Amino acid sequence: MKDADKFIAKIEEKAKEWDISAVVALEDREGFRYENAFGYANRAAKHPLTQNDRFCLDAESCIFLVLCVMRLMEEGKLRLSDKVSRFIPEYRLGDRITVRNILKWDTGLPDYWCSVRMTRLQKDPAHTALTDQERFTREYELHAADVPFAEVLKDINDLDLTHEPGKEDDGSETGVKFLSEIIRRASGMTAPEYLFQYFFTPLDMADTRPGNDATAALSGVLRDEELISLPALSPETAFTTTLADMHKLARALAEKQFFSEKTWVLMLKCNWRENTFGFSKQGSLFMADTYPTKLRNNWRLYLDFDSGLSMLTLNNEEMRMKLDQNSRWRSFDGDFRRAWLDTKVYPDKPEMQKVSDKNVWDAMSIELLPKQLDFVPECTRCMAAMLAQRQPVYVLMDHGVAVGMAGLTVKPKKNKFAVSYLQVDYRYQHRGYGRILLTKAIDILKKKGAKKLEIGVNRFNLPAQRLYRSVGFQDKEIYDEFIELEMTL
Repeated sequence: MKDADKFIAKIEEKAKEWDISAVVALEDREGFRYENAFGYANRAAKHPLTQNDRFCLDAESCIFLVLCVMRLMEEGKLRLSDKVSRFIPEYRLGDRITVRNILKWDTGLPDYWCSVRMTRLQKDPAHTALTDQERFTREYELHAADVPFAEVLKDINDLDLTHEPGKEDDGSETGVKFLSEIIRRASGMTAPEYLFQYFFTPLDMADTRPGNDATAALSGVLRDEELISLPALSPETAFTTTLADMHKLARALAEKQFFSEKTWVLMLKCNWRENTFGFSKQGSLFMADTYPTKLRNNWRLYLDFDSGLSMLTLNNEEMRMKLDQNSRWRSFDGDFRRAWLDTKVYPDKPEMQKVSDKNVWDAMSIELLPKQLDFVPECTRCMAAMLAQRQPVYVLMDHGVAVGMAGLTVKPKKNKFAVSYLQVDYRYQHRGYGRILLTKAIDILKKKGAKKLEIGVNRFNLPAQRLYRSVGFQDKEIYDEFIELEMTL
């Protein structure tokens, strides 16, 4: 693995910064391997977390249910095109929803938890009279408790769909309950039983067993700040496992075991939001969908199928989030993912994309250091200024990551063409992306009819001046703190 030492140092730096309690395992097929434990198995008692501690997970997490469905599909026991009514005929709108809709999270099913049970709780004076901490704990207990499928169906059966299936993403937890019930009716086994028989046992995950005998005490996060100790619950879908056992599953998935190549292609085919069956694509990484996290443990699994890399974290404390200096939400999970991407992102197939609803969040992820902000506004401000003037903004993508942005002025009637903003994410500077971004911006302006270009730069931003002059820009006007340059094409 390239820059492995830097990557490990970054992980350990971020683990300390976030004060996380988690175990981490990484491995690729080239022989790179790293395991570590951070924080506490029990923070209150100051018991350190170890790689041998046990964690409680939920078999009704999306990735586990998807694995079951894909195998049932290969067995011929269901088809993705099957209507829900084939398996759950008592649901009155089952003819409008397919198994594929559930896997894609676009069913339109009302959410039995957030839309029904939580709104019911909000009307309960006894519940609203609780303190924030008491209410948080009670809602966790109710959410994690076993809810028979018949009760879920009763909650939503008289409600209309929130939208036409296949038209919008919704993330309804009712879909999870439906999927689990379909697995039971198609296989004759509960989702946990099916997981153990066809996935965990064949991998010799001997330390993974049903129920909750976790040694890592669970805590949730209230308002992204306060850790709340939570009781150890044992719903029927709970199982307890170790880092070593889950690492076996991670490696098997990274090497595309369990299914035929045809099924893997189907599973990993992305929609326009970069979501697949059981995964979401983030750069070159596929993140296993561990939603819903009703047990508040936020375990994560990232896979890079090209390198065979698996990146696994098991948390006994819910991850905190916070806003950074650029008003972006951050977490250890995001920093962990970006630390790996930062080691891989060097010029390969850079592509300029016009900013749209498909990539705007990528563009908004571009980060600058404080010293860069002495010369240019923060990226989202630049984008807002350009789009407000109806001028084009482009994002430079490589390895599925936004590495830079360019705001262009295109006013043919006034014969005015300019590179108004040019920014490279600080994590990818000194890798050649500045020149790539600038030359691609010039090419775009040429195609739009430019004969002469302008670009401005802070007088004290010497690296940018050298770059601009190296591609042919020449000084036009010099002010106390600003230089305007131009280029004749």
